[in-house]
Amino acid sequence: MSRAGAKLGIGTHFRLDGETVEVVEFASLATGMEVVLKDGRDRLARMSVRELLSPGRAQVIPSSAGPSAAEMRTSQPWSSIG
Repeated sequence: MSRAGAKLGIGTHFRLDGETVEVVEFASLATGMEVVLKDGRDRLARMSVRELLSPGRAQVIPSSAGPSAAEMRTSQPWSSIG
């Protein structure tokens, strides 16, 4: 099984509880890292990074299109890159 990754930083967008939110700030607390999220109505909320990234909680909205599945299948194998 392969895993995809995404950058978590200022400006990263997520789909969370049916709304689109954007990471606008990070906070380092004694209890761990937290993010400040802004929704479409400019409301702010704070949430732990652990909670945000827990399985099934939020979905990353990609900022740009990545390679398609067809491009991944037709790419050169690493052994042929010289």
